Amino acid sequence: MSIEDNPLVSSDVDKPADEKLIWEGCPKWQADFMFIVKSGLVFITGWVIMGLLIAYTQWHWIIRFLIPFIVSLTGVGMFGWVRLKRKNERYKITTLNLEYELGVFSKTVHNLEMWRIRDIVFMQSLFDRMLGISRIKLITNDPSTPELILEGLPPGRRIYEDIKQAFLLARQRRNIIGMVD
Repeated sequence: MSIEDNPLVSSDVDKPADEKLIWEGCPKWQADFMFIVKSGLVFITGWVIMGLLIAYTQWHWIIRFLIPFIVSLTGVGMFGWVRLKRKNERYKITTLNLEYELGVFSKTVHNLEMWRIRDIVFMQSLFDRMLGISRIKLITNDPSTPELILEGLPPGRRIYEDIKQAFLLARQRRNIIGMVD
């Protein structure tokens, strides 16, 4: 007689819970809005320096063009790097775990099980509301990730509420509710 045929053994005990997708994607570009503005200001500063050097100095033309060009190129590089970095950041949030992937040249994938979450905080400043983004801060029992901030999520509290329900159910399944940390 196999274990599946034994009426005394419950077949639901070892079955994993149904995993449902809450949200998957990369953060919205608005999460980096202030850094994008700073990179634009660096770019414009390079052009302003070029105009001032051309108008008010008699330096060699290479110096008058090269220094501002490097400053402007730095602004373009800042913009490109932050966009490339954010595009290579992905979140996959399910009812059982949260998987996040980081890295431009080499990838690192982290996995956080929902039952390890101790607290969840929804954050959305006035500026975030104007840009249409939200942030969620997770406080966990995981030694490698005691605190995790998910930035650039879609606006509204739906993802927050879904994560909250998922981690409460996961803790309940593991009989963690009421335990002292």
